[in-house]
Amino acid sequence: MRLLSLILLLLFSFSGFSQYANQNLPVYEDVSLALAANPAALQLNLRDQRLFSLDNRIVELKELKYLSLMRNNLESWDKDLFQLKKLEILNLFENNLKEIPTEIGQLKALIRIDLAKNKIKKVPSSIGKLEHLKYLHLSLNNLVSISDDIIRCQDLQILELQGNELSQLPFGFGQLSNLERLDLSYNQLRVFEVEWGKLSSLKELQIAFNFIRKLPSAIGNLGQLKTFILTGNQIKYLPREITDLNNLELLVLSQNQLKTLPKEIGKLKKLKTLIIKGNPISSDELERIKLALPHCKVYF
Repeated sequence: MRLLSLILLLLFSFSGFSQYANQNLPVYEDVSLALAANPAALQLNLRDQRLFSLDNRIVELKELKYLSLMRNNLESWDKDLFQLKKLEILNLFENNLKEIPTEIGQLKALIRIDLAKNKIKKVPSSIGKLEHLKYLHLSLNNLVSISDDIIRCQDLQILELQGNELSQLPFGFGQLSNLERLDLSYNQLRVFEVEWGKLSSLKELQIAFNFIRKLPSAIGNLGQLKTFILTGNQIKYLPREITDLNNLELLVLSQNQLKTLPKEIGKLKKLKTLIIKGNPISSDELERIKLALPHCKVYF
């Protein structure tokens, strides 16, 4: 399952360039070309160029807003990067970076940063200086800790942390009130913290393949949630409050230890897909669930 997840993540990331760059503006693929064509160039794509370091003339591109360095051989952060004060999108997917330097806080205009598939172990406190950050991609690293200062990134909407070694999230994490998508799959989490129930804007939550044993009643506070994926945990029962998730459309509970679902499960009127494969649910209970959710496709 981990291999499958990795493949899917890679396939998704390969489409990153078309997602992040503005296709209505010129995108240069060489620093020399950018300088020759337009010193005020806004977009530079240096992906897949086997780079070990940057051309130091990049600092002359003072208006640069988009920079892709994905799939290169960078092992450290070039100091010239931090001179690009107007940079809004920085893609460093699949390099060999081992850290996020404190200087990252100098790139205050950043809206999106992709650091997936590197070798990063921790997120420093300077991440909190990126107050305009909306998208933070940190999947497939070696993360064991994230600074509490991440809660200062109040504009954060998407946070991808899958495929790391996290056993807990930062104190005050529930204060990220604009967070809409959170992926914590394939980590070492053992507790679903009550505080996460404060993430009132959350629409998608993935916690697959951790070690979660139960959900708190605070789960019912996530009223905007549409997708909830809990595959491969150790959950034996669900709290009644999960049926308060009135906007839920997809619920994946496969490979847990569930014998029954809450008797109020029929309250989930918008639920379109329920996946409960790999649970010790009896045929009688399964029939009850299907009758309670007549408009929902149940996979068992």
